[in-house]
Amino acid sequence: MVEAIAMTIDEALKDIEIAFLQVEFTLKLLTFCECEKIDPGEFDTDHQVRLEAGDLHFPTGHFSDANSIVSAAMVCVSLAFGASALALDKAFDVKGIKSNPDASDNIGRLRTVVYMVRCAYAHGIADPRWEVYEKHRRTLVVALDGRSISLDLRALNGQGFQFEQLGGHRNWFLIRDAAIQALRGK
Repeated sequence: MVEAIAMTIDEALKDIEIAFLQVEFTLKLLTFCECEKIDPGEFDTDHQVRLEAGDLHFPTGHFSDANSIVSAAMVCVSLAFGASALALDKAFDVKGIKSNPDASDNIGRLRTVVYMVRCAYAHGIADPRWEVYEKHRRTLVVALDGRSISLDLRALNGQGFQFEQLGGHRNWFLIRDAAIQALRGK
């Protein structure tokens, strides 16, 4: 039997930091790709990676034009955002703050938003989708840094996840900030 190793809140907060640095990196990478600062002729080469446990070979042809590079970078952004949702969700779990669909306090509603975003990525990492079970189908209003976001989870059920539904990517970073504050303070 494998024994689970308990994560500390400091480790969970470090995971959040690492995940959001990956979001930053992938967004910068995407910007470079969209501005065609990565030359497909230089990038799409026959590539051999030598590893102790066995080499990996990557042939040419997968990233031979700007569109394929941008598409791959967009998936990287989605994967990084998915990882950030997982890290936030795990940190709430480590702190003992469970998702409660009936939460009426701001931290509880914030926790539910994080959980629902994590679930969207769990239903399609490269193409996340809202899958909202009956117990969560309500409107959530969460206060963030002097403003609020409102999510009608009934209406979002079954739709593709878009950050615009949260009010944009910036709000995801505000959610991160509010979560870190709650996790440190509770």
